[in-house]
Amino acid sequence: MSSLLDGPEHDERSGPLAALPSIGVWWPMLEGTLQREILENPSAPLRALVVRRIYELCELDGRPLPHGGMRLGPNERAYLAGWTHATHWN
Repeated sequence: MSSLLDGPEHDERSGPLAALPSIGVWWPMLEGTLQREILENPSAPLRALVVRRIYELCELDGRPLPHGGMRLGPNERAYLAGWTHATHWN
């Protein structure tokens, strides 16, 4: 399942290093506790621990964490909305 709301020029993040890997890759592997944390407030900044874990799951361990934190973009939030609907997540 995939939907694209806007092109990259409308993304809330800036620069190629500020982008998370594709959510379809890391979300299914992310631990349930971290999934719940993200789902509680998908618009909130992601904690460094969460970003580090996403990088580990995508084998990007050596990549430096961006300064100023990261947030999910509108496409990632749309993915989560579809995922929660499809899985009947509570």
